Amino acid sequence: MQAAPAVAPETPAPTGTVLAPTIRLYRLEEGTACPPPTASGPLLLLLPWLGARPRAIARYVALYQQRGMDVLVAETTLCHFLWPRQGLAYAGRVLALLEETPALGARPLLVHALSAGAYAFAQMLVHLSRAPERHGQLAARVRGLVYDSLVTGDLANAALGVAQATGARGLRPAVAVGTLLYLGLCRSCTQRYYAAAQAAFARPPLRCPVLLFHGCDDRLCDPTGLRALLEAWRGAGIPVHVQAWQQSVHAGHLRRHPEEYRAALTAFLVQLNLGLP
Repeated sequence: MQAAPAVAPETPAPTGTVLAPTIRLYRLEEGTACPPPTASGPLLLLLPWLGARPRAIARYVALYQQRGMDVLVAETTLCHFLWPRQGLAYAGRVLALLEETPALGARPLLVHALSAGAYAFAQMLVHLSRAPERHGQLAARVRGLVYDSLVTGDLANAALGVAQATGARGLRPAVAVGTLLYLGLCRSCTQRYYAAAQAAFARPPLRCPVLLFHGCDDRLCDPTGLRALLEAWRGAGIPVHVQAWQQSVHAGHLRRHPEEYRAALTAFLVQLNLGLP
């Protein structure tokens, strides 16, 4: 009988400093076993999936705090996706915090985006592409990107992702249909924003290394779309590292495959030469 895959233990939900309604800064406390961060040490920008619970977010905060990093968490809301003009404005506010907040400015950045969090980061890339002179210093600070459970394909996959995040299992088909109907009716207010985000994500203004986690059985990740994305990045000279599993869970790879997840992340961070323990 095949042994069940290891599951990471639950991590207590951390507390953090509220910088905005959906943005918190988690700093290492003195006296912990983790090495304290420095004012010039690297900072993680964590962009969770839609509807991520505090204890789930805590696992990723702990993952990086164990390496001596402060973590800035910027959560994506359903409104940010369904009303992308607001999502674009939210992305601009996150960038402003990273550029203007004394505790965050001038520090090397690592970005870890999961599922819909990657869409939020795509909106940030739109800002970087449109105003490179304004955001040039911040762009130069980004040393690496970690993408977990990208949603690729058409809007039907995105609608399914919304349904999984916001609806009870029995209501998911109705939520997915309703989301698609909304997107169709509001095409003039949504499509150009989605197209701009997709373009910025496929042809990013950043050339730093990328680590991609994905499951081959993920219904939200169209394999053709994913291959095209990887080819576009590699064609642009972006170093891409992929950790894939034949069977896993969307935005749940860390819990389902904790040892492999941590090993791939550690190897990636070593290559970035961020001076982490």
